[in-house]
Amino acid sequence: MEGVWNSVEKLSTTGFILRTLLVGIILYIASRYLPRRSGGQYAGYDFTFFWMMGGLIASPLFDSKISFTNTIIAIVTIYLAHYLISHLAVKSRLFARVVFGKEEVLVEGGQIKKKNMLKSLFPIEMLLAQMREVNVFNINEVNTAVLETSGRVSVQKKPDHLPVTSADLNLPAAGGGLPTTLVNDGKIIEENLHQIGHDMEWLKGQLQKFGAMDIKKVYFASIDSEGKIYCSLSE
Repeated sequence: MEGVWNSVEKLSTTGFILRTLLVGIILYIASRYLPRRSGGQYAGYDFTFFWMMGGLIASPLFDSKISFTNTIIAIVTIYLAHYLISHLAVKSRLFARVVFGKEEVLVEGGQIKKKNMLKSLFPIEMLLAQMREVNVFNINEVNTAVLETSGRVSVQKKPDHLPVTSADLNLPAAGGGLPTTLVNDGKIIEENLHQIGHDMEWLKGQLQKFGAMDIKKVYFASIDSEGKIYCSLSE
């Protein structure tokens, strides 16, 4: 048993089996008493904790010279530190802001906030993808979009786009399909423009209706299947 807990030159088969059983028990205990949050709600320090704990717990299996006793001391110390941080985050809103960070408004009043997008290192493509995950396929429908501290995007639709089905109103269903990106950060997507059968002059004329006299000042523009254009100018 001494070789199980202390550093040895070579670990016997029995010692390795016992260490493996101990590692399994420690993993169970550590995971059993973790903060109860869904995977997408873990903060950065949570993932750091998981990474360190995984390496520490498994290390005695890969190197017999590593003392299991010292490993357990390190595990308990890191676990208590993680617990203390989580506890303080619950007790103090200020401390929680430091640990979890602050949410960022990416779309406000229907306009994309380029400054916040850059600050959060959040590209347009990721914003559109996150919107589609919550069944919002047209950015024209969005009033507010917030990047939460979990990394997910919360979307609030415009009042006139709140869920009302065509069946409720006895109306025929409108055409579907994803909106086509025409301008991304001041750059025209010519391939998409040609696919919808329009040219540069048409696009410039449409964007001027939104006050965009210079394409380079357009952060994002798209057109949906009904021909409705969305335009967001750079701040």
